[in-house]
Amino acid sequence: MTAAHQGQQVNGRLQSEEGIDLARKALDLMASHSVAPTAHHYAVFTAYVADSNAELSAELKPHIDAGGPIADDILEDVYDRFFTFKRIQDAVMDVGGAMSRELGAVVKTLEAAERDTAAYGEALAGASGKLDDTTDSAGVKQMVEGLVAATARMQRRSRELEKRLQETSQEVDQLRTNLEKVREEAMTDALTGIANRKRFDESMRKARRDSDLKGEAFSLILCDIDHFKRFNDTWGHQTGDQIIRFVAACLSRFSKDSHVVARYGGEEFAVVLPGTSQPDAMLIAEKVRSTVESKRLLRKSTNEDLGNITVSLGVSQFRTGESVECLIERCDTNLYKSKQTGRNKVTVDGATGARSAA
Repeated sequence: MTAAHQGQQVNGRLQSEEGIDLARKALDLMASHSVAPTAHHYAVFTAYVADSNAELSAELKPHIDAGGPIADDILEDVYDRFFTFKRIQDAVMDVGGAMSRELGAVVKTLEAAERDTAAYGEALAGASGKLDDTTDSAGVKQMVEGLVAATARMQRRSRELEKRLQETSQEVDQLRTNLEKVREEAMTDALTGIANRKRFDESMRKARRDSDLKGEAFSLILCDIDHFKRFNDTWGHQTGDQIIRFVAACLSRFSKDSHVVARYGGEEFAVVLPGTSQPDAMLIAEKVRSTVESKRLLRKSTNEDLGNITVSLGVSQFRTGESVECLIERCDTNLYKSKQTGRNKVTVDGATGARSAA
């Protein structure tokens, strides 16, 4: 059964009386695991209770069976893999179908042009064979009229072919733009507008390849919001989302165009810094840390003072020949050291940045 057919079946069930029961089950299950009722989470749990995707169910079942809260980053990862990827597949299929139709139309136009070209050649050959010293003026006139008519048909067919090719070129450009837009959306975190985990992974692999080829420095920053769970539990998920967007904006502000700022998962972020040494990466991390600490946030809905937010950061530079996983592990160890030694710090390989006095 195709994914499209499965989707049609699920939609049919959701639009029936059974859909109300499935919706209740999904929401009850979400509540029992302290899952925020976002659109993405609802889509995941609806698919789970409807048992519409065996792979998704197998992925989620261990977390359901374990009981207790299920982390947002786990659910976002499930959504990305089982919903966002499907949108890319559907977009590729749509583009492929449209391309096939366009190319089919071009082929038909070319075939017609080929027939007209052959007919024109025959007309020229026939005129050449008939034209001799005995041909009278009436015969010449007839041949000229025939050649003019054949030439007009060729010109008309050439214009049609040129128009068809131009339209196809424009259609292909539009399809390419649409596909790139879908790909961009699939690589972007919906809450913050920065890169998501998929783009982070892709960027890390590319930065490693470029570093090996060009011999340039390449660094990584990992950043985590301090005491985020406390803010979430005290003020609610909407305020938590506000804090996440604020930190994402700070990271983006101090990063260059060549850097990739990503939401690594939950309240954790990453910045991939190709062509950047560890000292330069540490300067960026310290600017982010001090800026976040210096701002006092207000709760948007009530204007209540949320106080100061702080972040802990780890910084590491790529070592020639090591794997991406090793670099992430070293950087994560530095982030953990920042957390363990008081938070609101930047820790790099072999040294620790100064903590704010505030």
